[in-house]
Amino acid sequence: MSDLSVLATASGRFTIAALDHRDALQAEFSRIGADSGADELRRFKRDLLDALGRCDERPSAVMLEPELALPDLRAAVPPGVGVTCALEAQGYLSSPAAGNQLLEGWSPARVREVGADAAKLLVLYRHDRGSFTDDQERLVAEVVGDAAAADVPVLIEPVPIDVVDDADRRTVILAAARRLNPLGPMLLKLPYPGPGACGELTAACGERPWVLLSWGVAYPDFCRQLVEACAAGCSGFAVGRALWREGVDPVGRPAFTASILPDRWAALTAIAATARPWSRPDRRSG
Repeated sequence: MSDLSVLATASGRFTIAALDHRDALQAEFSRIGADSGADELRRFKRDLLDALGRCDERPSAVMLEPELALPDLRAAVPPGVGVTCALEAQGYLSSPAAGNQLLEGWSPARVREVGADAAKLLVLYRHDRGSFTDDQERLVAEVVGDAAAADVPVLIEPVPIDVVDDADRRTVILAAARRLNPLGPMLLKLPYPGPGACGELTAACGERPWVLLSWGVAYPDFCRQLVEACAAGCSGFAVGRALWREGVDPVGRPAFTASILPDRWAALTAIAATARPWSRPDRRSG
């Protein structure tokens, strides 16, 4: 397995702040009628990096991307915090049936050039879509193989599409873990599969560590999900909008980053302290 220590705490847990949003971040700004230009999005990311650097316990890693953040914001990342660089091109949400494409000119080997420590790939996923599934799995295998060749850790984020109900959600997320797990060394970033299913998800990952993503849920909901996931064998979290959604308002951002964000971060890292260290061999649960 790749050495994921660069993305983990000293105790082997992942406390990752996801700040690599582009299309979704722009949508959050537009939702409240705020300026969603590149300069404003970049300022938001810098403000969050500054706030996280002032927290009593800093993130083990942050997720950034080349269009807005890297290499420009690399110097704003607190010392000792790992950095992942997103490889997927944006625009997939507008036409999910087309699957994912890599950012032009980007590969795991290139992430070092912008000061990142690891690569990350979000991939839209369903296990039951024939050629679509085959293409997406080939993309994952390509990126994982290239990352291994470049000796770069890689985080893979399979995001379910066209979910019809809770049972379908559970099936798709578990299938993603089972099918992508054998493709090679990686850290899996997975959505909550539903009540009582996190143990099954850990078992589906086998010896592969996984972290829980927030997938746009509200902060209190993510806390509840994370408690369950950590008890069932996950190795931490990678949190985005559940942490910072209210901070997109530029007027209220100073107050948010001064008090609400640090309190949320402290609570999440306390929960993650109960997670299973990524390098432990007895990972199977359920």
